[in-house]
Amino acid sequence: MFIPKALYYTENHLWLRQVGLYDYFVGITDFAQKEIGEISLIELELNCEHMKKEILWGSIYGTNQTFSLLAPIDCKVMATNAIMDANPSSINRDPYKHWLLRVSTVVGNYGLLAHEEYVALIR
Repeated sequence: MFIPKALYYTENHLWLRQVGLYDYFVGITDFAQKEIGEISLIELELNCEHMKKEILWGSIYGTNQTFSLLAPIDCKVMATNAIMDANPSSINRDPYKHWLLRVSTVVGNYGLLAHEEYVALIR
């Protein structure tokens, strides 16, 4: 299983790629997509542009299970990836290329897991 070293992770199997000082792309990890199975639908439930940590913001439906998306940090949603609407299973082929949200925060990476911590979590 491939786990990039340059990303941050959450205990809920999301990855965050830092873009600039306080912006991040958010996606699901390789571990998560294997647990979900073939992804057939991604539903985002973005009720407002600001999210608090651990708030439900969507679900991913697959052949094995449904995966709840929980906000990794307090953040503001800057963009969603519209490509995922048309082809959600592209995450199965390369989960670290296909992001779901771009978020901005003033919190920084506090509370996120580094590569080594995430590897220890999934083993």
